[in-house]
Amino acid sequence: MIARPDWDTPIVYATNPEVDEASQEQFAARDEDLPEGERVPLEREAIEEDLGPRGAVARSLPQYEDRESQREMAGAVADLYNDGGVGLLEAGTGVGKSLAYLVPALRWSAANGEPTVVSTNTINLQEQLVRKDLPFLAGALAGQQEVRFVLLKGWRNYVCLLRLAQSKLLASSLLADDSNAELDAIAAWAERTTDGSLADLTSPPRPEVWDEIAAEPDLCRKSACPHYGRCFLFQARRAAQQADVVVVNHHLLMSDVAVKRAKQNWEDAAVIPAYSRLVVDEAHHIEDAAAAHLGTSASRRGLHQLFARLIRHGAGTRGGRGLLHALEVRLMAAPDLLSAASVDIIRKTLVPSVDAAREKGAFLFDLLQTYLQSRGETVKRLTGDFARDPIWKAGLTIALTDLLGEINMLQTGLDMIRIRMEGAKKPDESVMPLIGEMAAVGRRLEGAAFALEGTLRPPAKGEPMVRWIELRGREGNVGVSAVPLDLAPILREDLFSRVETAILTSATLTTDARFDFLAQRLGLDSIGANVVTEIFPSPFEYPTHALFMVPTDAPAPNVDPAAHMQAVVRSIIDVTAASDGGVFALFTSHRDVRAAAAELRARGIERTRPLYVHGDDTRDNLLRKFRDSERAVLLGTASFWEGVDVPGRALRGLVIARLPFRVPSEPVTAAHCEAIVERGGDAFAEYMVPHAALRLKQGFGRLIRTATDRGVIVLVDPRAVNKGYGRSLLRDLPPARRVFGPWNTIVKQLQSFYS
Repeated sequence: MIARPDWDTPIVYATNPEVDEASQEQFAARDEDLPEGERVPLEREAIEEDLGPRGAVARSLPQYEDRESQREMAGAVADLYNDGGVGLLEAGTGVGKSLAYLVPALRWSAANGEPTVVSTNTINLQEQLVRKDLPFLAGALAGQQEVRFVLLKGWRNYVCLLRLAQSKLLASSLLADDSNAELDAIAAWAERTTDGSLADLTSPPRPEVWDEIAAEPDLCRKSACPHYGRCFLFQARRAAQQADVVVVNHHLLMSDVAVKRAKQNWEDAAVIPAYSRLVVDEAHHIEDAAAAHLGTSASRRGLHQLFARLIRHGAGTRGGRGLLHALEVRLMAAPDLLSAASVDIIRKTLVPSVDAAREKGAFLFDLLQTYLQSRGETVKRLTGDFARDPIWKAGLTIALTDLLGEINMLQTGLDMIRIRMEGAKKPDESVMPLIGEMAAVGRRLEGAAFALEGTLRPPAKGEPMVRWIELRGREGNVGVSAVPLDLAPILREDLFSRVETAILTSATLTTDARFDFLAQRLGLDSIGANVVTEIFPSPFEYPTHALFMVPTDAPAPNVDPAAHMQAVVRSIIDVTAASDGGVFALFTSHRDVRAAAAELRARGIERTRPLYVHGDDTRDNLLRKFRDSERAVLLGTASFWEGVDVPGRALRGLVIARLPFRVPSEPVTAAHCEAIVERGGDAFAEYMVPHAALRLKQGFGRLIRTATDRGVIVLVDPRAVNKGYGRSLLRDLPPARRVFGPWNTIVKQLQSFYS
């Protein structure tokens, strides 16, 4: 969850890709926007001067460091605002890329009244922007221009005051018996909070409680709501309408694209305000975010939660709970014939239909879980051959058909109730909110049915999709997913071609010093627009501050995994001894993290210093403990490869267990590699190696975070020096001094460096 900034600016967190007319009204163009064609261009020299020794930034910093690469990047961004087009701008660690794009964005907004949307991948970078960089620039530019910015979140992150009031009224028939105290606490909080989001709650409520009170776009009554004037969501969206910079995350950005694609409307606002200037920071993640939002998925847990909203069983629910029970109670209080007939439909049609759909859904997912377990897999990619798999005759055909049929019958029953209630001469105002809630559940059930059929039994003709089944977690939560195979045309036509300026930046955009790989993945190799590519090198003195070493006698992880793990553990122990702690060890799987932790504990490392292990605590807590200790060892995977900033003495050694290749059997990876091979290409060279290069640079970048940092990086993978592709990967790394040789040579260099 994103923490709330330390000021009163309203913020929103968007997770729902739906939108309504009220959102479009709130996101209308600002009054001060200039007519088309009358924009005031930025002066590149003035933008660079803002970041120069005599500029606004320098005057506000007690210890200013002139960064030539930062000024040049800001100038390139200014040119792209003036000329339009797409910029692929790689900025090495220490360039200060956020100020390099924020200064032109703010100057452009002041001159032309056009906001910029800034999208990031990680919460850490979002917080840096809204807690540090933008407040700093607001002070630095004070007297010259006002700086207005918003962190945009979304619907389900905010409490809906109307739904909260309704839930308190209906708690006895809607939720479990122990929910009243929780609702009372939230109601008291809602009276005093100025934020109204989950991030502002001391302790998050249970999911089933939040489901009943969270803001939902398809339940919103807009300006007709009696709480509209106090609505936290619309307060935040009004602030977003007036902002110079709107900070979002990649998932929200791609939700916006998904809504616009569904509506075939790119002019009006969707999930975020209408915009024509876009900055995508951490841009190497945008393809993965697109895959998450431009496909479909359904899961056992998700379907169960939808059924539970209609009828809730279990402890603390004597006599039943849920929307249907709450509606039945309200209708029974009304003696008219319409209400009595509706109660009859609930009892004789809807309740049996929910129970039947729940049972058939459980059977379907049990069948899929057994299918995965019989194959010894947790993830199974589905190809054309799946249509002929024996599982269909073993029951999948009947299970899928029956479940889809029950969901359809349930939707029909819900629609029947809605039509009856809405058609009444005097609709019961106490009943209509429940009708709306049930209609929303029906729409989500329809989406789940679409995902199930599209993944398991897709139409013969249609765009190529990557489809898979997976077992998520340890509780039997089976899920199905389908995403478009080729996202490049979508990103090109429905995102980058729709804006006048798009800045894509990261510390890792190039492979082998070229932008070709990412440009192709994002559809920018064939876009009909001006494309600018530039690399702005890090100002840090890597040759004197960093030592990069590869032990050539370590066993390769793909040849002898057990022996390789022993070499990794030995490396961690020796680097830790030489540096006196302050060591990160990065792995590519949680299994390897657990194996390394077990071996290090068996060798007694915790007798001399703290050992923190990814999975034992939250990432933020692990990082806090690691920073505070200054002598600890932290083992991490996935999220620790990037977006983690530990400057200074706390981190002075980095061990990378192996070259970070993607798992070849992972569905999306396998599908892309297969497509490359089918067209006669080399999947390893064209897909696997470039992805590994980007990830390796991210991991390498964890160590040197400031101009005074120094340390050692050990890559325990001999393929980096004895394979041709390994040498190409190393060419992309910063110019640290390099030592390749047997471990006894490495150890001596380690001790010499730290002494």
